[in-house]
Amino acid sequence: MGKKLNAMLKKKLKHIYNLKPILIFKDGCKYSGMTKKDPKNSNRLIPEGLGYAIWPDGQYYEGQYKNGFFHGWGQYTSPNSHILAGVWKNNFIIEGEMRWKDGRHYLGKFKKSKYHGKGSMNYSGNSLYVGNWKDNVADGNGEFTILKSNKYDKKGTILKGKFKKDQMHGKFKKVFPNGSIMDCIFVNGVCTKGKWKNDKKWTLFD
Repeated sequence: MGKKLNAMLKKKLKHIYNLKPILIFKDGCKYSGMTKKDPKNSNRLIPEGLGYAIWPDGQYYEGQYKNGFFHGWGQYTSPNSHILAGVWKNNFIIEGEMRWKDGRHYLGKFKKSKYHGKGSMNYSGNSLYVGNWKDNVADGNGEFTILKSNKYDKKGTILKGKFKKDQMHGKFKKVFPNGSIMDCIFVNGVCTKGKWKNDKKWTLFD
């Protein structure tokens, strides 16, 4: 989404990037693009339509505005940190993606620019979570997949269950790469016991 959106925005904003700033705000932000008269003050202009804004520290936004706010399609970039690209409403992203410099990549729903609702997070190619989010953390039904083998699990291992405040909590089904299945009980992210499918006896873990 981000690359396609970025290409589309750059094409539409091509003539705006080279314009002198039309507006300069108190925080040092410089804005170039479309404007309209402020409904609250007819002597002042505010961003409306396509525009480009850049802050003194190098952060910038490129995309659509409405009544002075990020609103519609847009991309916000914080150099050496992250990119937020997607659909915005009143200065907050509500759906799209967030890419971090360390390789993390979230795709899905947002609430006030926080991960919230259905979404997926690829943790730098090491693992993948797909499921529910609440206030930036995994919370609710979800599926966690190992993408790169580690000392605990092999690549392709899948854990399905309910997450609580970013931790596995409750009964989970663990599916191994060879197809075997184990039922597990997690408490605050720690597996306390498990048993193979159709077994009656649980094995306790320290």
